[in-house]
Amino acid sequence: MTGVPGPQPEADVAVGYLPSALYLSIRNDGPVEAPPPPADGGEKGSGITGMRARAESLGGRLEAGRPPTGGFLVTVILPARRPA
Repeated sequence: MTGVPGPQPEADVAVGYLPSALYLSIRNDGPVEAPPPPADGGEKGSGITGMRARAESLGGRLEAGRPPTGGFLVTVILPARRPA
């Protein structure tokens, strides 16, 4: 997108690995309120829905949304595969 102000292009990323799962958390510190959608509807794609479907296809879970403190948070837990 061009000409549309948005959150800062910085994010905090956390990665955790347990014997049974991989945990990822990605968060930016944008505004508390969601910006209005672009007038033309913006670019189309699979976005969060596609990421959630991919995580579920691997037996995992993905959650995404705006926490009360602002910004946007995506967390995913994926099962770890055992070596053959």
